[in-house]
Amino acid sequence: MGILQPDEAIYSLLCKYLLNEADTVERQWVETWRKEDPANEEILSSIRRMLDALRPVGDIPGLDTESSWLRLRTTIGEIGEDTPRVRKMHWGLKVAAAVFVAAAGLFFILQPGPKEQVLAGAQKTTLKDGSLVNMEANAEMHLLKGFGKVERRVRFSGKGHFDIAQNAEHPFIIIAGHTEIKVLGTRFMIDFKPQDSSLVVLVSSGRIMVTDRDKKDSVILTPGMLLRREQQQASFEVAENVQDLTRRQLVFSNVPLQKVIQTIEMVYGVKVEVGDTALLEKAVTANFENEPIDNVLATIAFITNTTVEKTGQGYSIK
Repeated sequence: MGILQPDEAIYSLLCKYLLNEADTVERQWVETWRKEDPANEEILSSIRRMLDALRPVGDIPGLDTESSWLRLRTTIGEIGEDTPRVRKMHWGLKVAAAVFVAAAGLFFILQPGPKEQVLAGAQKTTLKDGSLVNMEANAEMHLLKGFGKVERRVRFSGKGHFDIAQNAEHPFIIIAGHTEIKVLGTRFMIDFKPQDSSLVVLVSSGRIMVTDRDKKDSVILTPGMLLRREQQQASFEVAENVQDLTRRQLVFSNVPLQKVIQTIEMVYGVKVEVGDTALLEKAVTANFENEPIDNVLATIAFITNTTVEKTGQGYSIK
């Protein structure tokens, strides 16, 4: 390093004093300096706070207390402690220390911490916690700082399929806009569109909790449960008995017609009305996969001994 100016040398000596590295002569000089001016004590306190924040001190760039003290001791020996130059140096230290503290603080604030890991586009990846993620072309996932240490938190948009490694102590948390999805270990699909805040979640195994962080609205999803919420909806919409949303694979076993209709409406995006509410209790057992909506409703009408008609708004079962 280059030759230190007197103010820089005093700063380095004060660091050495605060780090308990000063010898007897050095400590006596600092103790005398502390008593000369109340402002000096404040300077020392500021440097102490900085050192506490920046430990280990070996990370402080440019600090060489030994060579600094040698330079200072030579300077003091040459000019005498009571000369105007030394008194001026004391005043300059106040400015130098303040500038150094501010600069050092800014230096460390601007140093990059652990960066978020970003995954984007169609890909299959295994996260460092063992979780498997299959992302589609429109997907983007940010592994937030500290992932895997205290918790496993990511920010996600687009569509992806997750197979989360179990870890009860470190839950896997997905942030999708204002919605939080907390997972302990399960397989599920999520489709979140930030542009309109629409969300679809389908659970294949395990159990997850979906929470609207604004409305404090939560719902627990178990295998076969489908959650959907559009931008205009005030709350989550949930259906059951969905095995695969892409293939529209539905499995009903003695399920009341009311729940069957709720699932069909969510999966196919249609409106189905039932004229006689007593029909809603009728049980339905049927499996569907990639069937047109007309075929699905015709099968349900046959099972429940009813008729189905198209209407201006959708379908009607009577």
